[in-house]
Amino acid sequence: MRTKNSDYTGGKDATDPFANFKCSEVIGIHPVHGLLMRVLDKVQRVRSFVNDNELQVPDESVEDACHDIINYAILAKAMLMEERTSQGGE
Repeated sequence: MRTKNSDYTGGKDATDPFANFKCSEVIGIHPVHGLLMRVLDKVQRVRSFVNDNELQVPDESVEDACHDIINYAILAKAMLMEERTSQGGE
């Protein structure tokens, strides 16, 4: 997850691990909603695999899609915790 984070948020010196998700605010979409859309993409990949017993893109396995779903859930939790903290919550 750290390796992908570096690629998607601006490199190894980037300071905001959620930078790519926060970009959705430019078009009026809450970052967690944007993240959930990416989860749905991964769910669709798993669904396609279940339906067809194969994926058309050979370099990303169904296991990779499942790992991505897990990582997105962790990121969503962390983003919501950060948001709550920045708003003076718990």
